[in-house]
Amino acid sequence: MTTLVLVRHGQASFGARNYDALSPLGQRQSEVLGAHWRATGFAADGWYSGAMARQISTGAAVRAALGHADSSIVEHSAFDEYDHQGLIRAYLPLIAAENPEVSLDRRELFADPRAFQRFFEKIIACWIESRACEEALRETWDAFCARCLQGLRDIARDGPERVVAFTSGGVITVALKEALRLDGAAAFEANWRVYNASVHTFRLTRTGLALTGFNNVAHLELARDPALLTFR
Repeated sequence: MTTLVLVRHGQASFGARNYDALSPLGQRQSEVLGAHWRATGFAADGWYSGAMARQISTGAAVRAALGHADSSIVEHSAFDEYDHQGLIRAYLPLIAAENPEVSLDRRELFADPRAFQRFFEKIIACWIESRACEEALRETWDAFCARCLQGLRDIARDGPERVVAFTSGGVITVALKEALRLDGAAAFEANWRVYNASVHTFRLTRTGLALTGFNNVAHLELARDPALLTFR
């Protein structure tokens, strides 16, 4: 059996031109996790990251705080997040047609995290339900799930005792869906509550994934700074 430790990246730059970059707070969240792991003697047999900048930066900051500022984190595209911008473009016309009361001005949406969340939940629901859209999707929901699960099997292939993967909320959602036998909608209900720089632990056995720890942010709570607890 292999323990799979999935870490959501630190806070990204929501609303900025380049979302795929850690905010200063996201950098700090990552450093707090690394320092906590160093204090508790945490170790792993393998370190992985998606290929996105916010995932790579989170892994680098954690490893540096652990005292291992080297290049031993292996990038694996299976841990990349889904293409949220592509989903918005594809389903925006449908959402606009079905929800005329909702303001779909992009500047307003990205200026108000709560308004964006309500809008984005509708986007995700369309994706999970495989509804017809205006343009071809880079990846369907089913394909995304298959890609994420294959990545987890890949990093556990040689039977390591514990591996860490720095990833995003969508990948964690797929693992949770698989472990708890949830449907997509129920899994995403949990997704919206996944903290930045949170830790999620699974066991991969011959019979599949088993959840052993979800949304652990003890490292952030111990820092005694409420500002460290963020969802977006």
